[in-house]
Order: sequence, then structure tokens, then C-alpha cells
Amino acid sequence: MNNKSINSQTIIAEDVQIDGDITLTGNITIYGEIRGAVFTDGAIQLAKKGKIFGDVKASTIQINGYIQGDVFINGPAELLSKCELVGDLKYKVLTIQDGAQFSGRCEIMEDDLNL
Repeated sequence: MNNKSINSQTIIAEDVQIDGDITLTGNITIYGEIRGAVFTDGAIQLAKKGKIFGDVKASTIQINGYIQGDVFINGPAELLSKCELVGDLKYKVLTIQDGAQFSGRCEIMEDDLNL
């Protein structure tokens, strides 16, 4: 039996600050602040008030908050209108909405990441 939960969802509430890296299987929605890296083979949704100070690796990402760090996405990356990304971005597919702020280098990923 496979112990990996396909529909697992982790939520970091707006009043939560985590100091340290997070490694998980499944999806995560971040309303609070993480001072450390975030690694998942699932999706990351970063809410408007959400902040990450560290590197990020995921299969997909929607950024509507602030990230200071390098972002490695094995699939689609969406920079939404309130996004502020300070760091390099590697991705398979990129969508940038009007208003998104991005300071760094972009690179299309050739091969899958080993997460």
C-alpha cells in the first residue's frame, strides 16, 4: 500500500512564523512567514501576505506574496499580480500577471528535478 497521500494539504496560517526548512509531500498553502527553504513534490500556493525567505522547490507554484530566494519549479510557475520575487527562477512553464515584480534570472528547465 502506498503511504503517500496524493491529496494531502498543509496550511501555514497568517499568524504563523516558521524558522527552519520545511520538507513535505503534497501541497502547501502559505499565509504566514517561513524563514527557511520549502521543498515539496506537490504544489505551493503563496498568499498575498505570505513570505518565504529561502529557496523553494516544488512541482508547481502560484506566488502572490514575497519570496527572497531561488525558486526551482518542475512544472508551471505563476507570478500573480501581488507577487514579489527576489531571486532566480527555473521553471517549465511561466505565467506573469500584470503587477508582478521579479528581480533575478529566468531559466527554462530542461530536465526534471530530483526532489
